[in-house]
Amino acid sequence: MKKELLNHLNYNHLEINKLPSTHNPHQEKVYSKNLVQSDLQASIETTLLSHFKNGFRVESPIELARLRRFANEECGLTLDLTDDELKNVIKTLGTLFEGKVYIISAETVKKIKSIVEKTFSNGTGLIFYKQFYELNEKWLFDGSIVSCDMLRSALENQFPRYSHRKNYFTNSDASKPELEWTLNEISRVWGDAILLNYNQIAERLPYIPIEKIKFALSQSNVFIWNSVETYAHLNKITISKNERTQIFEYVSKACSDNGYVSISDVPLAEIIVNNDELSITAIHNAIYNSCLINEFDRNGKIIVYKGDTVDALQIIKEYCEGVDKCSLDDLIGFEKELTGEVHRWIPMEAGYSILVRVEKNNFVAEKYVNFDLAAIDNAIDFFIKGDYLPIRAFTTFSLFPDCGYSWNLFLLESYCRRFSKKFRFDALSVNSRNAGVVIRKCNGLTYEEILVDAVVKSDIILEKNAIEEFLCTNGYIGRRSYSQIEELIQKVRSVR
Repeated sequence: MKKELLNHLNYNHLEINKLPSTHNPHQEKVYSKNLVQSDLQASIETTLLSHFKNGFRVESPIELARLRRFANEECGLTLDLTDDELKNVIKTLGTLFEGKVYIISAETVKKIKSIVEKTFSNGTGLIFYKQFYELNEKWLFDGSIVSCDMLRSALENQFPRYSHRKNYFTNSDASKPELEWTLNEISRVWGDAILLNYNQIAERLPYIPIEKIKFALSQSNVFIWNSVETYAHLNKITISKNERTQIFEYVSKACSDNGYVSISDVPLAEIIVNNDELSITAIHNAIYNSCLINEFDRNGKIIVYKGDTVDALQIIKEYCEGVDKCSLDDLIGFEKELTGEVHRWIPMEAGYSILVRVEKNNFVAEKYVNFDLAAIDNAIDFFIKGDYLPIRAFTTFSLFPDCGYSWNLFLLESYCRRFSKKFRFDALSVNSRNAGVVIRKCNGLTYEEILVDAVVKSDIILEKNAIEEFLCTNGYIGRRSYSQIEELIQKVRSVR
Protein backbone atom coordinates (compact mmCIF):
# COMPACT_ATOMS: atom_id res chain seq x y z
CA MET A 1 0.00 0.00 0.00
CA LYS A 2 2.90 2.35 0.73
CA LYS A 3 4.29 1.76 -2.75
CA GLU A 4 0.90 2.24 -4.43
CA LEU A 5 0.28 5.45 -2.50
CA LEU A 6 3.64 6.89 -3.61
CA ASN A 7 2.87 6.04 -7.22
CA HIS A 8 -0.55 7.64 -6.94
CA LEU A 9 0.85 10.89 -5.57
CA ASN A 10 4.01 10.87 -7.71
CA TYR A 11 5.64 12.22 -4.61
CA ASN A 12 8.81 10.43 -3.63
CA HIS A 13 10.22 12.78 -1.00
CA LEU A 14 7.95 11.66 1.87
CA GLU A 15 8.81 8.82 4.17
CA ILE A 16 5.58 7.01 4.96
CA ASN A 17 6.05 4.59 7.83
CA LYS A 18 2.52 3.61 8.71
CA LEU A 19 -1.11 4.03 7.83
CA PRO A 20 -3.86 4.76 10.38
CA SER A 21 -5.81 1.76 11.58
CA THR A 22 -8.82 3.81 12.64
CA HIS A 23 -10.41 7.06 11.62
CA ASN A 24 -12.40 9.43 13.83
CA PRO A 25 -14.48 11.79 11.63
CA HIS A 26 -14.63 14.35 14.44
CA GLN A 27 -10.88 14.43 14.94
CA GLU A 28 -8.88 17.27 13.25
CA LYS A 29 -7.07 15.98 10.15
CA VAL A 30 -3.30 16.21 10.55
CA TYR A 31 -1.14 15.44 7.54
CA SER A 32 2.57 15.13 8.18
CA LYS A 33 5.53 13.63 6.43
CA ASN A 34 4.73 10.46 8.35
CA LEU A 35 1.19 10.31 7.03
CA VAL A 36 -0.28 11.39 3.65
CA GLN A 37 -3.67 10.06 2.66
CA SER A 38 -5.15 10.15 -0.84
CA ASP A 39 -7.64 12.90 -0.10
CA LEU A 40 -4.76 15.30 0.65
CA GLN A 41 -4.41 16.13 -3.02
CA ALA A 42 -8.10 16.84 -3.40
CA SER A 43 -8.16 19.06 -0.30
CA ILE A 44 -5.11 21.10 -1.35
CA GLU A 45 -6.45 21.34 -4.91
CA THR A 46 -9.78 22.64 -3.60
CA THR A 47 -7.98 25.28 -1.55
CA LEU A 48 -5.85 26.34 -4.50
CA LEU A 49 -8.89 26.62 -6.78
CA SER A 50 -10.75 28.71 -4.19
CA HIS A 51 -8.02 31.14 -3.21
CA PHE A 52 -5.36 31.08 -5.94
CA LYS A 53 -7.28 31.27 -9.23
CA ASN A 54 -4.56 33.49 -10.71
CA GLY A 55 -1.84 30.99 -9.88
CA PHE A 56 0.17 29.99 -6.85
CA ARG A 57 3.68 31.48 -6.52
CA VAL A 58 5.33 28.26 -5.57
CA GLU A 59 8.56 29.80 -4.25
CA SER A 60 6.80 32.38 -2.08
CA PRO A 61 6.88 31.71 1.70
CA ILE A 62 3.93 34.08 2.08
CA GLU A 63 1.85 32.06 -0.39
CA LEU A 64 2.74 28.84 1.43
CA ALA A 65 1.69 30.35 4.75
CA ARG A 66 -1.61 31.52 3.26
CA LEU A 67 -2.23 28.08 1.80
CA ARG A 68 -1.65 26.45 5.23
CA ARG A 69 -4.06 28.92 6.87
CA PHE A 70 -6.81 28.50 4.26
CA ALA A 71 -6.46 24.71 4.38
CA ASN A 72 -6.82 24.75 8.16
CA GLU A 73 -9.74 27.19 8.22
CA GLU A 74 -11.81 25.63 5.47
CA CYS A 75 -10.83 21.97 5.37
CA GLY A 76 -9.65 21.39 8.91
CA LEU A 77 -6.19 20.44 7.64
CA THR A 78 -2.98 20.92 9.54
CA LEU A 79 -0.28 20.50 6.92
CA ASP A 80 2.64 19.30 8.99
CA LEU A 81 4.95 19.21 5.96
CA THR A 82 8.12 21.14 5.26
CA ASP A 83 7.85 23.92 2.67
CA ASP A 84 9.79 21.86 0.13
CA GLU A 85 7.55 18.85 0.68
CA LEU A 86 4.43 20.97 0.33
CA LYS A 87 5.76 22.62 -2.82
CA ASN A 88 6.39 19.26 -4.40
CA VAL A 89 2.83 18.16 -3.67
CA ILE A 90 1.48 21.40 -5.19
CA LYS A 91 3.55 20.92 -8.35
CA THR A 92 1.94 17.51 -8.91
CA LEU A 93 -1.51 19.10 -8.88
CA GLY A 94 -1.20 21.74 -11.58
CA THR A 95 0.84 23.28 -14.37
CA LEU A 96 3.99 25.22 -13.47
CA PHE A 97 4.27 28.31 -15.66
CA GLU A 98 6.58 31.29 -15.11
CA GLY A 99 7.01 30.56 -11.41
CA LYS A 100 3.33 29.92 -10.68
CA VAL A 101 1.37 26.70 -10.38
CA TYR A 102 -2.03 26.89 -12.05
CA ILE A 103 -4.72 24.37 -11.28
CA ILE A 104 -6.47 23.44 -14.52
CA SER A 105 -9.77 21.79 -13.76
CA ALA A 106 -10.76 18.46 -15.24
CA GLU A 107 -13.68 20.24 -16.90
CA THR A 108 -11.33 22.66 -18.70
CA VAL A 109 -9.08 19.83 -19.86
CA LYS A 110 -12.11 17.91 -21.09
CA LYS A 111 -13.36 20.92 -23.05
CA ILE A 112 -9.96 21.48 -24.69
CA LYS A 113 -9.78 17.82 -25.62
CA SER A 114 -13.27 17.89 -27.12
CA ILE A 115 -12.56 20.93 -29.32
CA VAL A 116 -9.16 19.67 -30.45
CA GLU A 117 -10.37 16.18 -31.33
CA LYS A 118 -13.43 17.54 -33.14
CA THR A 119 -11.25 19.96 -35.12
CA PHE A 120 -8.83 17.24 -36.21
CA SER A 121 -11.67 14.83 -37.03
CA ASN A 122 -13.09 17.46 -39.42
CA GLY A 123 -9.92 17.25 -41.49
CA THR A 124 -7.87 20.10 -40.04
CA GLY A 125 -4.18 19.31 -40.26
CA LEU A 126 -2.70 21.74 -37.74
CA ILE A 127 -3.77 24.16 -35.02
CA PHE A 128 -1.79 27.27 -34.12
CA TYR A 129 -1.63 27.87 -30.36
CA LYS A 130 -2.16 31.61 -30.80
CA GLN A 131 -5.36 31.21 -32.80
CA PHE A 132 -6.75 28.52 -30.49
CA TYR A 133 -6.18 30.75 -27.48
CA GLU A 134 -7.64 33.88 -29.08
CA LEU A 135 -10.79 32.04 -30.18
CA ASN A 136 -11.33 30.49 -26.74
CA GLU A 137 -9.69 33.06 -24.50
CA LYS A 138 -12.60 33.76 -22.13
CA TRP A 139 -13.22 30.26 -20.85
CA LEU A 140 -9.53 29.32 -21.03
CA PHE A 141 -8.66 32.31 -18.82
CA ASP A 142 -11.47 31.40 -16.43
CA GLY A 143 -10.00 27.90 -16.38
CA SER A 144 -6.61 29.31 -15.21
CA ILE A 145 -4.96 29.15 -18.65
CA VAL A 146 -3.87 32.76 -18.74
CA SER A 147 -1.75 33.02 -21.88
CA CYS A 148 -0.98 31.42 -25.21
CA ASP A 149 2.37 30.15 -23.91
CA MET A 150 0.65 28.54 -20.95
CA LEU A 151 -1.85 26.91 -23.30
CA ARG A 152 1.03 25.43 -25.23
CA SER A 153 2.59 24.12 -22.02
CA ALA A 154 -0.73 22.62 -20.90
CA LEU A 155 -1.34 20.99 -24.29
CA GLU A 156 2.14 19.49 -24.31
CA ASN A 157 1.52 18.05 -20.84
CA GLN A 158 -2.04 16.88 -21.36
CA PHE A 159 -1.75 15.67 -24.97
CA PRO A 160 1.76 14.28 -25.50
CA ARG A 161 0.57 12.07 -28.38
CA TYR A 162 0.22 15.12 -30.61
CA SER A 163 3.26 16.54 -32.39
CA HIS A 164 4.05 19.93 -30.88
CA ARG A 165 6.07 22.55 -32.76
CA LYS A 166 7.01 26.10 -31.86
CA ASN A 167 3.85 27.74 -33.22
CA TYR A 168 1.41 24.90 -33.74
CA PHE A 169 0.58 21.28 -33.04
CA THR A 170 -0.71 18.52 -35.29
CA ASN A 171 -1.98 14.96 -35.10
CA SER A 172 -0.06 14.05 -38.25
CA ASP A 173 3.46 14.29 -39.68
CA ALA A 174 5.37 16.87 -37.63
CA SER A 175 8.35 16.81 -40.00
CA LYS A 176 6.38 18.62 -42.70
CA PRO A 177 7.42 22.32 -42.90
CA GLU A 178 4.97 24.93 -41.65
CA LEU A 179 4.68 26.50 -45.12
CA GLU A 180 3.77 23.18 -46.70
CA TRP A 181 1.22 22.50 -43.97
CA THR A 182 -0.39 25.91 -44.48
CA LEU A 183 -0.59 25.52 -48.27
CA ASN A 184 -2.16 22.07 -47.85
CA GLU A 185 -4.75 23.55 -45.53
CA ILE A 186 -5.59 26.34 -47.99
CA SER A 187 -6.03 23.78 -50.79
CA ARG A 188 -8.17 21.60 -48.51
CA VAL A 189 -10.74 24.34 -47.87
CA TRP A 190 -10.64 26.09 -51.26
CA GLY A 191 -13.67 24.29 -52.65
CA ASP A 192 -15.05 25.17 -56.10
CA ALA A 193 -14.39 28.91 -55.93
CA ILE A 194 -12.33 30.56 -58.67
CA LEU A 195 -11.26 33.49 -56.49
CA LEU A 196 -10.92 33.89 -52.73
CA ASN A 197 -9.58 36.80 -50.71
CA TYR A 198 -7.57 36.72 -47.50
CA ASN A 199 -10.58 37.09 -45.21
CA GLN A 200 -12.58 34.38 -46.97
CA ILE A 201 -9.71 31.92 -46.61
CA ALA A 202 -9.14 32.93 -42.97
CA GLU A 203 -12.82 32.28 -42.18
CA ARG A 204 -12.38 28.72 -43.48
CA LEU A 205 -9.17 28.24 -41.50
CA PRO A 206 -9.91 29.76 -38.06
CA TYR A 207 -6.92 28.08 -36.42
CA ILE A 208 -4.30 29.51 -38.82
CA PRO A 209 -3.24 33.19 -38.38
CA ILE A 210 -4.09 35.34 -41.37
CA GLU A 211 -0.48 36.53 -41.67
CA LYS A 212 0.57 32.89 -42.17
CA ILE A 213 -2.06 32.55 -44.89
CA LYS A 214 -0.83 35.70 -46.65
CA PHE A 215 2.79 34.53 -46.55
CA ALA A 216 1.95 31.06 -47.83
CA LEU A 217 -0.05 32.43 -50.77
CA SER A 218 2.81 34.75 -51.74
CA GLN A 219 5.24 31.81 -51.83
CA SER A 220 3.13 29.45 -53.90
CA ASN A 221 3.02 28.63 -57.60
CA VAL A 222 -0.40 27.01 -57.17
CA PHE A 223 -2.18 30.10 -55.88
CA ILE A 224 -2.16 32.95 -58.39
CA TRP A 225 -2.34 36.63 -57.44
CA ASN A 226 -5.36 38.16 -59.17
CA SER A 227 -5.91 41.54 -57.52
CA VAL A 228 -5.50 43.24 -54.16
CA GLU A 229 -5.74 40.55 -51.41
CA THR A 230 -7.35 38.12 -53.86
CA TYR A 231 -5.97 34.88 -55.31
CA ALA A 232 -7.03 32.24 -57.81
CA HIS A 233 -6.34 28.51 -57.57
CA LEU A 234 -4.34 27.29 -60.56
CA ASN A 235 -6.36 24.08 -60.77
CA LYS A 236 -9.55 26.10 -61.18
CA ILE A 237 -8.26 28.03 -64.22
CA THR A 238 -9.35 26.72 -67.62
CA ILE A 239 -6.46 26.18 -70.05
CA SER A 240 -6.83 23.38 -72.57
CA LYS A 241 -4.09 20.93 -73.46
CA ASN A 242 -3.97 22.33 -77.00
CA GLU A 243 -3.59 25.90 -75.68
CA ARG A 244 -0.75 24.80 -73.41
CA THR A 245 1.06 23.25 -76.37
CA GLN A 246 0.60 26.35 -78.55
CA ILE A 247 1.87 28.66 -75.78
CA PHE A 248 4.94 26.51 -75.18
CA GLU A 249 5.80 26.37 -78.88
CA TYR A 250 5.35 30.13 -79.34
CA VAL A 251 7.61 30.98 -76.40
CA SER A 252 10.24 28.45 -77.46
CA LYS A 253 10.46 29.90 -80.97
CA ALA A 254 10.54 33.53 -79.75
CA CYS A 255 13.31 32.80 -77.27
CA SER A 256 15.29 30.90 -79.90
CA ASP A 257 14.95 33.77 -82.37
CA ASN A 258 15.32 36.77 -80.07
CA GLY A 259 16.69 35.45 -76.78
CA TYR A 260 13.54 36.47 -74.91
CA VAL A 261 9.84 37.13 -75.20
CA SER A 262 7.46 39.35 -73.25
CA ILE A 263 4.64 37.42 -71.68
CA SER A 264 2.37 40.22 -72.95
CA ASP A 265 3.07 39.02 -76.50
CA VAL A 266 2.05 35.42 -75.84
CA PRO A 267 -1.20 34.63 -77.73
CA LEU A 268 -3.93 33.83 -75.21
CA ALA A 269 -6.48 32.40 -77.67
CA GLU A 270 -9.67 31.59 -75.75
CA ILE A 271 -8.06 31.68 -72.30
CA ILE A 272 -9.30 35.19 -71.52
CA VAL A 273 -12.82 34.34 -72.67
CA ASN A 274 -12.92 31.11 -70.67
CA ASN A 275 -11.60 32.78 -67.51
CA ASP A 276 -13.46 36.07 -67.48
CA GLU A 277 -13.23 36.38 -63.67
CA LEU A 278 -9.44 36.66 -63.81
CA SER A 279 -7.31 39.75 -64.30
CA ILE A 280 -4.77 39.79 -67.13
CA THR A 281 -2.04 39.57 -64.48
CA ALA A 282 -3.56 36.37 -63.11
CA ILE A 283 -3.82 34.90 -66.60
CA HIS A 284 -0.17 35.70 -67.34
CA ASN A 285 0.88 34.11 -64.05
CA ALA A 286 -1.29 31.09 -64.74
CA ILE A 287 0.10 30.39 -68.20
CA TYR A 288 3.66 30.73 -66.92
CA ASN A 289 3.11 28.48 -63.90
CA SER A 290 1.15 25.85 -65.81
CA CYS A 291 2.91 25.85 -69.21
CA LEU A 292 6.40 27.37 -68.98
CA ILE A 293 7.86 27.18 -65.47
CA ASN A 294 9.86 23.99 -66.05
CA GLU A 295 11.76 25.25 -69.11
CA PHE A 296 11.85 29.03 -68.79
CA ASP A 297 12.79 31.71 -66.29
CA ARG A 298 10.74 34.83 -65.80
CA ASN A 299 11.82 38.30 -64.72
CA GLY A 300 8.76 40.52 -64.53
CA LYS A 301 7.20 40.04 -67.94
CA ILE A 302 10.42 38.90 -69.63
CA ILE A 303 10.66 35.17 -70.33
CA VAL A 304 13.96 33.50 -71.25
CA TYR A 305 15.31 29.99 -71.36
CA LYS A 306 16.46 28.79 -67.96
CA GLY A 307 19.98 30.03 -67.29
CA ASP A 308 19.82 32.92 -69.76
CA THR A 309 20.43 36.40 -68.36
CA VAL A 310 18.75 38.87 -70.70
CA ASP A 311 17.61 41.90 -68.70
CA ALA A 312 15.29 44.84 -69.27
CA LEU A 313 18.10 47.38 -69.68
CA GLN A 314 19.71 45.39 -72.47
CA ILE A 315 16.38 44.82 -74.21
CA ILE A 316 15.51 48.52 -74.14
CA LYS A 317 18.96 49.38 -75.47
CA GLU A 318 18.33 47.02 -78.39
CA TYR A 319 15.00 48.70 -78.94
CA CYS A 320 16.66 52.14 -78.98
CA GLU A 321 19.12 50.97 -81.63
CA GLY A 322 16.24 50.36 -84.01
CA VAL A 323 14.40 53.69 -83.71
CA ASP A 324 15.03 57.14 -85.18
CA LYS A 325 13.30 58.94 -82.37
CA CYS A 326 11.17 58.24 -79.32
CA SER A 327 9.93 59.92 -76.17
CA LEU A 328 10.95 59.11 -72.62
CA ASP A 329 7.31 58.18 -72.06
CA ASP A 330 7.62 55.63 -74.88
CA LEU A 331 10.65 54.06 -73.22
CA ILE A 332 8.98 54.00 -69.82
CA GLY A 333 5.92 52.35 -71.35
CA PHE A 334 8.09 49.79 -73.09
CA GLU A 335 9.86 48.97 -69.83
CA LYS A 336 6.51 48.54 -68.09
CA GLU A 337 5.37 46.21 -70.85
CA LEU A 338 8.50 44.13 -70.36
CA THR A 339 8.68 43.97 -66.58
CA GLY A 340 5.22 44.94 -65.38
CA GLU A 341 6.84 47.70 -63.31
CA VAL A 342 8.29 51.17 -63.78
CA HIS A 343 11.93 51.92 -62.90
CA ARG A 344 12.57 55.27 -64.57
CA TRP A 345 16.35 54.91 -64.41
CA ILE A 346 16.25 51.90 -66.77
CA PRO A 347 14.65 53.62 -69.80
CA MET A 348 16.67 56.81 -69.15
CA GLU A 349 19.92 54.86 -68.92
CA ALA A 350 19.07 52.99 -72.13
CA GLY A 351 18.14 56.22 -73.93
CA TYR A 352 21.31 58.06 -72.89
CA SER A 353 23.43 55.02 -73.87
CA ILE A 354 22.14 54.72 -77.45
CA LEU A 355 20.30 57.92 -78.38
CA VAL A 356 20.69 61.67 -77.87
CA ARG A 357 18.37 63.38 -75.42
CA VAL A 358 17.45 66.59 -77.20
CA GLU A 359 14.68 67.64 -74.79
CA LYS A 360 13.36 66.48 -71.44
CA ASN A 361 10.96 64.01 -73.01
CA ASN A 362 12.55 63.37 -76.42
CA PHE A 363 15.40 61.25 -77.76
CA VAL A 364 16.68 61.01 -81.34
CA ALA A 365 19.20 58.80 -83.11
CA GLU A 366 22.67 60.35 -83.13
CA LYS A 367 22.66 60.52 -86.96
CA TYR A 368 20.22 63.42 -86.71
CA VAL A 369 22.57 65.52 -84.55
CA ASN A 370 25.69 67.18 -85.97
CA PHE A 371 28.19 67.75 -83.15
CA ASP A 372 31.29 69.89 -83.85
CA LEU A 373 33.36 68.31 -81.09
CA ALA A 374 36.22 70.81 -80.97
CA ALA A 375 33.96 73.86 -80.98
CA ILE A 376 31.62 72.45 -78.35
CA ASP A 377 34.50 71.44 -76.07
CA ASN A 378 35.94 74.93 -76.38
CA ALA A 379 32.59 76.40 -75.36
CA ILE A 380 32.42 74.12 -72.32
CA ASP A 381 36.01 75.00 -71.45
CA PHE A 382 35.05 78.67 -71.33
CA PHE A 383 32.62 77.96 -68.46
CA ILE A 384 34.69 75.48 -66.41
CA LYS A 385 37.53 77.33 -64.70
CA GLY A 386 38.45 74.47 -62.41
CA ASP A 387 38.06 70.71 -62.76
CA TYR A 388 34.29 70.49 -62.69
CA LEU A 389 31.07 72.50 -62.80
CA PRO A 390 27.43 71.59 -62.03
CA ILE A 391 25.53 71.38 -65.30
CA ARG A 392 22.95 73.87 -64.03
CA ALA A 393 25.70 76.54 -64.03
CA PHE A 394 25.49 76.58 -67.85
CA THR A 395 22.95 79.39 -68.13
CA THR A 396 23.58 80.40 -71.75
CA PHE A 397 24.44 78.52 -74.92
CA SER A 398 25.38 81.50 -77.11
CA LEU A 399 28.93 80.15 -77.53
CA PHE A 400 27.76 76.70 -78.62
CA PRO A 401 27.75 75.93 -82.38
CA ASP A 402 24.57 74.82 -84.13
CA CYS A 403 24.02 71.06 -84.04
CA GLY A 404 20.59 70.75 -85.60
CA TYR A 405 18.71 71.14 -82.29
CA SER A 406 18.42 73.97 -79.81
CA TRP A 407 20.91 73.63 -77.01
CA ASN A 408 19.62 72.87 -73.51
CA LEU A 409 20.91 71.08 -70.42
CA PHE A 410 19.58 67.68 -71.54
CA LEU A 411 21.38 67.96 -74.89
CA LEU A 412 24.55 69.11 -73.13
CA GLU A 413 24.38 66.13 -70.76
CA SER A 414 23.99 63.74 -73.70
CA TYR A 415 26.98 65.34 -75.42
CA CYS A 416 29.21 65.06 -72.35
CA ARG A 417 28.13 61.48 -71.64
CA ARG A 418 29.07 60.07 -75.06
CA PHE A 419 30.75 62.47 -77.45
CA SER A 420 33.08 64.99 -75.78
CA LYS A 421 36.84 64.44 -76.04
CA LYS A 422 37.69 66.55 -73.00
CA PHE A 423 34.74 66.25 -70.64
CA ARG A 424 32.56 63.65 -68.99
CA PHE A 425 29.31 63.80 -67.06
CA ASP A 426 28.59 62.21 -63.68
CA ALA A 427 25.75 62.22 -61.17
CA LEU A 428 24.52 60.25 -58.19
CA SER A 429 21.99 58.64 -60.53
CA VAL A 430 20.47 59.24 -63.94
CA ASN A 431 17.70 61.82 -63.57
CA SER A 432 15.50 64.43 -65.25
CA ARG A 433 16.32 67.24 -62.82
CA ASN A 434 19.60 68.31 -64.47
CA ALA A 435 21.39 67.23 -61.31
CA GLY A 436 25.01 66.34 -61.99
CA VAL A 437 28.43 67.68 -62.88
CA VAL A 438 30.46 68.23 -66.07
CA ILE A 439 34.01 67.10 -65.27
CA ARG A 440 37.33 67.32 -67.09
CA LYS A 441 38.32 63.82 -68.18
CA CYS A 442 41.83 64.36 -66.85
CA ASN A 443 40.32 64.65 -63.37
CA GLY A 444 39.85 61.24 -61.76
CA LEU A 445 37.68 62.30 -58.82
CA THR A 446 34.69 60.13 -58.02
CA TYR A 447 31.33 61.81 -57.65
CA GLU A 448 31.42 61.41 -53.86
CA GLU A 449 34.85 63.06 -53.79
CA ILE A 450 33.49 65.94 -55.88
CA LEU A 451 30.66 66.46 -53.36
CA VAL A 452 33.19 66.60 -50.51
CA ASP A 453 35.38 69.02 -52.48
CA ALA A 454 32.41 71.28 -53.24
CA VAL A 455 31.41 71.50 -49.58
CA VAL A 456 35.02 72.04 -48.46
CA LYS A 457 35.38 75.01 -50.85
CA SER A 458 32.08 76.56 -49.72
CA ASP A 459 31.59 78.44 -46.49
CA ILE A 460 28.52 76.40 -45.57
CA ILE A 461 28.16 75.31 -41.93
CA LEU A 462 28.69 71.60 -41.38
CA GLU A 463 25.10 70.76 -40.54
CA LYS A 464 23.00 68.14 -42.31
CA ASN A 465 20.11 70.31 -43.54
CA ALA A 466 22.36 73.19 -44.56
CA ILE A 467 24.67 70.94 -46.61
CA GLU A 468 21.79 69.11 -48.32
CA GLU A 469 20.21 72.47 -49.19
CA PHE A 470 23.54 73.68 -50.62
CA LEU A 471 24.07 70.55 -52.74
CA CYS A 472 20.50 70.56 -54.06
CA THR A 473 20.32 74.28 -54.81
CA ASN A 474 23.60 74.18 -56.73
CA GLY A 475 22.62 71.13 -58.76
CA TYR A 476 24.89 68.46 -57.24
CA ILE A 477 21.93 66.33 -56.07
CA GLY A 478 18.34 66.22 -57.29
CA ARG A 479 16.58 66.14 -53.90
CA ARG A 480 17.19 67.76 -50.52
CA SER A 481 18.36 64.51 -49.01
CA TYR A 482 21.56 62.49 -49.28
CA SER A 483 21.89 59.05 -47.72
CA GLN A 484 25.65 59.42 -47.14
CA ILE A 485 25.45 62.87 -45.55
CA GLU A 486 27.05 61.87 -42.22
CA GLU A 487 30.03 60.28 -43.95
CA LEU A 488 30.36 63.37 -46.15
CA ILE A 489 30.41 65.65 -43.08
CA GLN A 490 33.15 63.59 -41.45
CA LYS A 491 35.28 63.73 -44.62
CA VAL A 492 34.80 67.50 -44.91
CA ARG A 493 35.87 67.98 -41.28
CA SER A 494 39.04 65.99 -41.87
CA VAL A 495 39.99 68.32 -44.75
CA ARG A 496 38.92 71.75 -43.50
